[in-house]
Formats: sequence, structure tokens, C-alpha cells
Amino acid sequence: MKKSFVLHDETINTYGFRMLTSGADLTEFRKNPVMLLNHNDWSLPIGRWENIRIEGGKILGDPVFDMKDERGAEVSGKVDRDFVRMASIGAWPPEEVSDDALLKLPCQTLPTVTKWKVREASIVTIGGNHNALAFYDSDGKTIDLTDASTVIKLVDTNNFQNMPFKKILQLADNASQEEQIAAIRMVISDRDRLKTENVTLSGRIDELNTSAKAKQRAEAVALVDAAIKEGRVNASAKDSYIKLFDTDFDAAKSTIEAIPARQSITGLIETGAGGSSVIELADLQKKDWNTLDKEGKLVLLKDKYVDLYKEKFKARFGCEPQV
Repeated sequence: MKKSFVLHDETINTYGFRMLTSGADLTEFRKNPVMLLNHNDWSLPIGRWENIRIEGGKILGDPVFDMKDERGAEVSGKVDRDFVRMASIGAWPPEEVSDDALLKLPCQTLPTVTKWKVREASIVTIGGNHNALAFYDSDGKTIDLTDASTVIKLVDTNNFQNMPFKKILQLADNASQEEQIAAIRMVISDRDRLKTENVTLSGRIDELNTSAKAKQRAEAVALVDAAIKEGRVNASAKDSYIKLFDTDFDAAKSTIEAIPARQSITGLIETGAGGSSVIELADLQKKDWNTLDKEGKLVLLKDKYVDLYKEKFKARFGCEPQV
């Protein structure tokens, strides 16, 4: 079952405006539904989107990762293990915006985008920051915050006239260009800090995950060894059970714990379990290997009383049998 991602919804983004799903043009995106990583379109896609649809005011899509691409396979693993959960739309600059109060939500400080085109959709490591919604200029380049003067120019020339840039930066209307640049540099600093923190946290998560796997592996070996010692599992099946633990630890643990302990020969005789079979067992127990071999009872011994078979075998040959 494929996991669906919310690529866009109509909530207020970090800039203080929102974009109506009803105004989204998905035509070009459906033709080339590339999946990028963090809107990095200078790198090759890590996959594509399928089943792109609109439900309940949201744009949804199902990811198909390129498993032959190293980054695609890595991100797919992060998604499958629930370490990455977010996606984000990359859009062309708004074509139409409205300052209609009826379209604004509480705490919305900027106009509502009513008409826009989807360019791409990315898997993102941190949602809700200033990289979670990407805009591209007319040349297809992302509006990059590393050059403050360029950002101001791009905003002024890409249909943002109804979305004052000073309001985006939460500055006063009379703020100077130097103040705007300082505010943008602060945004850049915050962005870089978040990236660094994300790398640190990702590394810590990987460390914890490795440690947890090591502990599970040790517990799996201990459980299998105990089952072998108790006669519930044959030693020859050890590797198979360990592989089962690697695939699904909880299921393997439940399975091995549910295997009943094999009652010893002495226990069967002492408790009288099995009725007539107890007499048979007692008869087999008092005979040595050669006698049992002459009487043709070794097959019976191996099939019904494997513990006694092992005991007789070891007494005769000096080693454990492979059963």
C-alpha cells in the first residue's frame, strides 16, 4: 500500500499568506510530475509522483522513488521508516492575489493567492520553514535568500505587487533597504541554523536506531539460543530464526515464545504421560544403540523420541547427531 503525501493545503504558510487549492493549475505538473529533494532542481529527481489528486482542499500525491538512484533509495528508506513525513509544492510566482477579507483566515497578514501554477513537488526534511514553499522566477531559478538585493528585485518583478515585501519580513512600511537586507540575512541565519540542527538530529536518530538494532540482535540471539537449549528449536534452524528476527522482530519473538518446551524422556516416564507409549519409551531407553539397530528401532527412536535418539547416538559415536 503506497503512502500518500499532502503536497499542499490551504493553511497559512510561514510568509503569512495562503494559496487556494481551487486556483492551482496542475496541468504542467501532471505532464512531468518530478519529485525533488528539498526543491533542489539542480540535482536529478529522486522519483516521481503518481495519483495526483485534490481531496478536501488538499493536493495529494503518491511517491514513486527511483530505487536505482542512491539518493532516491535513501529517502525511500527514511520515508518507510517514518523519519521523513513531509512534502512541499514548488510553484511559479502567483498569477492572481486577493486582499478580500472574506478569503483571509485568522492571523493571516498577507493577501490570498487565488491563481497559481505548480512546477514541482519535493520531499522535504523540515516542513513549515522558509524552504517548505518554494517559488521560481521566470527563468526557472529558485528565489534564493542568499542574495538579499536579488530577492527584493525578484519579489518586486514577479507579481508580488499586492503582497508587500516589507510585510513578509514584518517590517515597518518606512523600513529602509538596509533594514530589509538585515532582516533577510536574519532569515538566512535562521535557515542555516535549522539545517545544521537537522543534520545533528538526523545523525543522532541514526545512532539511536543503530543502537536499538544492536540490542534487538543480541536479544534475538539470546532467545534462539535459549530455545535450542530447551529443545524447542533444532540447532540447525538457528540462522533461519535469526533472519526471521531481522525481518520482523515482534512476530519472531511471539513465534519462538509460543513453541512449547519438549518434555524430557525422564519426565515422560515419571509423569506417566502417553499411556502405552511410556512402556515403549522405557523399553527403548534401556537398550543400547547396537541392540536398537538390530531390532530396527532406530527410525522409531529418531521420529518419536529425538532427545533419546541424540543420547544413544552420542553414547555410541561420541558426538551430537545432525537432526
